[in-house]
Amino acid sequence: MTATQFRVTEVFDVPARAGLVVVGDTAPGQFVGVPALHDDVTGHPIGVLAVDHPTPRTRRTGETILLVNRGDAAFAVAGRLWTIDASPATG
Repeated sequence: MTATQFRVTEVFDVPARAGLVVVGDTAPGQFVGVPALHDDVTGHPIGVLAVDHPTPRTRRTGETILLVNRGDAAFAVAGRLWTIDASPATG
């Protein structure tokens, strides 16, 4: 089975938000709940804070909006690929 992946298409740093607003495409499928993701190249875990509400644009395009920890800004770059963790760490 192929793991669901998220390809970053846009990143916005809105000071009033708790983290970076990251827009991207998911394939195959969609996320259920808040996903545990890691950077596909480095394996670095991505701190996803929330899945944001869809906008008219993302409803039309099928994109997903994630709120991501600002500490992961180096990995929140357009074109970057993140993969869902098959068995996220618990703790």
